[in-house]
Amino acid sequence: MNDTPTVPHKDSTRPRGFALVVGLLLAPAAWIVQTDLGQTLAAWGCFPHEHPVNAPALPWLERGLLIVAVCALLLGLAGALTAWRNWRQSGALASALREHGAIDRHIARDVFIARAGALASALFVFALIATDLAWMMISPCGGR
Repeated sequence: MNDTPTVPHKDSTRPRGFALVVGLLLAPAAWIVQTDLGQTLAAWGCFPHEHPVNAPALPWLERGLLIVAVCALLLGLAGALTAWRNWRQSGALASALREHGAIDRHIARDVFIARAGALASALFVFALIATDLAWMMISPCGGR
């Protein structure tokens, strides 16, 4: 009789490396791009020739900022959903291995990255929403 515990196939539900990177970095990258691109566009539209104006010099500035905000929020949500899926997959696999008494450092690493990605994504999706709300309440050029 074979008393060796059978370990579930570790690659069947394990998140792939690309998915772990997307879950960890997409939402923070979306927030950085939104913030930098939004501030750059506002600076170009509101300070032409180094002098502030009350209305944007670029007629499409507010629509452009809205498009940037929506795209960044969608990217951030995609990263958060990927991170959530990674967390669930790696957590289920780690629990199955723990029940069988097996330890795999690669799965432990994946669980850590998946959890860090879920936490970072949640934080940066909140930051994307907060930034979007600030842009909606305050005119980029100061006058409304």
